[in-house]
Amino acid sequence: MKKTAIILFAHLPDFEARVKSFSGFSSKKATQKVSRVLTQHFYQLTKQTTADSFLIDTYHQKGKSFGERITNAFADVYAKGYENVICIGNDCPELDLTQLQSAVNTVEKGNIVLGPTIDGGSYLIGIPKSEFNKKDFIGVKWQSSKTYQNLLKSFDQSLITELQILSDIDSEKDLDKYQNRNKLVSILIDLIAQFNFRLLSSRSCIYIPQTIFRNNLFRGPPAPASSF
Repeated sequence: MKKTAIILFAHLPDFEARVKSFSGFSSKKATQKVSRVLTQHFYQLTKQTTADSFLIDTYHQKGKSFGERITNAFADVYAKGYENVICIGNDCPELDLTQLQSAVNTVEKGNIVLGPTIDGGSYLIGIPKSEFNKKDFIGVKWQSSKTYQNLLKSFDQSLITELQILSDIDSEKDLDKYQNRNKLVSILIDLIAQFNFRLLSSRSCIYIPQTIFRNNLFRGPPAPASSF
């Protein structure tokens, strides 16, 4: 067993579609497909690091509130014998292997690693077991614009390593904001555009969204992702 574990903390596609929409038509099927691609991508990313990895999906999360569920996820993985735990979600396409491996290296030196999002949240949280306080962690104002600042105040400032600010995604509009589109973002945009195009065709609708005019739209759909 390795001394560090990465948790991919994410909803299953069916549940993701209940709270997010990645289609201009609020289609649950489009959101489910995007969610599946994202979860598969990040799970494979965690497997390429020097840490062990765990997918903690909707059915394996314990607790009523988000705070309870993420706190229990950390506590349960520490209980398996790991010295350090890093948690990521499936909604930050800018997070790459180099950044994730760097977080592993940093937390194994005894540092706390925090990655802020533009909206005040956090896309990565890495904590050595010795610095984890369950009461303080569960008390963070989760899923708010105050989350990251609350996390900062929860730890010894001298031990914190802050990563660069990245963007997370909650809707199709968030994807359109990306100026430097990596391969994953391009795949997601094409997937949504193709889905919208098929939906429009089936409705014999005159309106054509701007997204279908992207040059790389008709190069074929991305490879199918396996179910989680």
